[in-house]
Amino acid sequence: MKTIFISFTLIFYIGFVYAQNSNYAFGKLTQAEFNMIEYEVDPDAEAVVLFDIGLSEFIDYNNSYLIQFTRTRRIKVFDQAGLESAEITIPIYHDDWRSEIVESIEAYSYNYENSQLTKKELDQSSVYEEVISENWKGKKFVIPDVKEGTIFEYKYVITSPFHFNLPDWKFQDKIPTIYSRYTVHMIPFYEYIFLVQGTNQFSYQNSEVDKGLTRRFGAVEFNDMVHTYIMKDIPAFKDESYMTSIEDYIMKMDFQLAKFTDLSGVTTEVISTWDKLKDTYQKHPDFGKYIRKNQKLAETILKTELNLDNLTEEQKVETIVNYVKKSFRWNGYNATFASKPAKDMINEKNGNAADINLFLITMLQKAGIKALPVLISTRSHGKVGYDYPFSHFFNYVIVLTEVDGKSLLTDGTEVNLGFNRIPIRCMNEKGLLIQEGDVRWINLNSNLLSKSIFDIELNIDPEQDVASTSVVAQSTEYESYNLKEKFENDSAKYVHFLHENGFSLISNMKFKNYENPEKIYYYSFKGEVQIEKLDDNIIVKPFINIPPAENSLTMKERNYPVDFAYPKSVKLKTKITIPENYILVDHPDKIKIENDLATLILQYDLNENKLTLDGEYTFKQSVYQPNQYDKVKYFMKYIVKLFNTPVVLKKNQT
Repeated sequence: MKTIFISFTLIFYIGFVYAQNSNYAFGKLTQAEFNMIEYEVDPDAEAVVLFDIGLSEFIDYNNSYLIQFTRTRRIKVFDQAGLESAEITIPIYHDDWRSEIVESIEAYSYNYENSQLTKKELDQSSVYEEVISENWKGKKFVIPDVKEGTIFEYKYVITSPFHFNLPDWKFQDKIPTIYSRYTVHMIPFYEYIFLVQGTNQFSYQNSEVDKGLTRRFGAVEFNDMVHTYIMKDIPAFKDESYMTSIEDYIMKMDFQLAKFTDLSGVTTEVISTWDKLKDTYQKHPDFGKYIRKNQKLAETILKTELNLDNLTEEQKVETIVNYVKKSFRWNGYNATFASKPAKDMINEKNGNAADINLFLITMLQKAGIKALPVLISTRSHGKVGYDYPFSHFFNYVIVLTEVDGKSLLTDGTEVNLGFNRIPIRCMNEKGLLIQEGDVRWINLNSNLLSKSIFDIELNIDPEQDVASTSVVAQSTEYESYNLKEKFENDSAKYVHFLHENGFSLISNMKFKNYENPEKIYYYSFKGEVQIEKLDDNIIVKPFINIPPAENSLTMKERNYPVDFAYPKSVKLKTKITIPENYILVDHPDKIKIENDLATLILQYDLNENKLTLDGEYTFKQSVYQPNQYDKVKYFMKYIVKLFNTPVVLKKNQT
């Protein structure tokens, strides 16, 4: 994706003069919109954004300014799949003292049936608020009476006291957009940098002086500078499995305050380099100063609760990290700044990611271990842009330690991970090391192979249409972590999952090494699976629904990576006892493919009445680039096809 950086100090004009269409006014619908039964550019689209218009402007408030953001959007729904576009969330940012405010919401649905127009208004009492993260809430509502053929529109107004970050603008969505316009009214006291992602030019762009009323702030008279950005006929963003965040790839604009000029003419630079950003964090009371001021508290814990005598550096790190994991519960909030004093976190035994990991750094440092914070962006938050220091790129902090001359990343929030691992949510390209000296980026991606191994036994009962099965499974690293997070060592949860995947009469469920992430995690069970009988044939899947049943990679081409987060391997070995008077007539084909990208092996052996099938598929990379997509898709296709091919047994008539 190409990225553009432009300063508002430039007046930049591209393209042609775009005539403003009166149909882009809220509440003014046309017959042509009702007659529309599909979007010609994308006939398969379930819905289309007819227009999406945003306006940001500075409004006078108490001898200062607020930013007022207005959004107006209209959508046409074509089929049932498009109904989910009527579920709306308005994101609201807040800190400990201030918050953005939703001043108003208007929303209507329109249905044209039997030559009559019906209009349904949103019931304001149905709007509710939901916590998204520590600094984000969402106003949520569902447009009423939306069905196939409905046109709906909504408009909302937000006021924000946060000058550091103008409202961003997304031109693209999961459904196509015919017309998207963002207008920003700037005043001379604030200068912003903006980043454009996903395109190298707009359909129309213009900057001009507002010819309206002259404004005054103190002794300064000025007219707004009006910047307009328009995109037309924007395709839907088609997302697939194995990606980080849609935010990394859609067409959008992102803004950050670069300079502020006060009434006396003094200009203040606002985080214009990575060095300045690092310095800001190092001096912040809830980051760098938080680490330094809690040294005595950390020393007390080390002396009274831990014994580090005669331990190697790595053993000290392991002991301290595991102590933090078991002593303090992560509250689920991502953060770069501590939310409360360390004493409160210790007493309450919980905190956000920064509370826990910054105090972990303090403890490591006090134990004589070199430990430093690394600012990152979690996978769902989007990737960091390395070309310009936007502080809001980051939403999480992890820990880098130097042990016996080697760098080691760790995190204190997840008890089901080893002390020298970071959570999957943190594996998102690179993080910024906060230290004195040169800017240093730390690789976050894992090259550590995570394994799942299944030993399966099937004994077929031709009279009962079932096969009794015994499964012994083991997993390592992040595959183990995923299982522990999903099922929490709760046999009832796992039995429910197995029932949903074709198993019955589950018994002898056992787990081993749940409490120890450093060891291989084992689980085993017995049960029954259905077999299919056709005339004198018995048909059974040898790998009993463990491999993926369908290929989730279906696009003709993909312009963003296939991101598995970590390399992974699955090995399956099935032993089938062939019933008396039955013979083997069909089975999966043998195959062996091995290269730098993946391994795919399937083979079988028949020894008297014992059929053994061995299969393995391995994705050797954590991330595959778009130019490797066809090969990865090919591998996935064969995994689905071959590993779900049944074994066919036929009754011997002789």
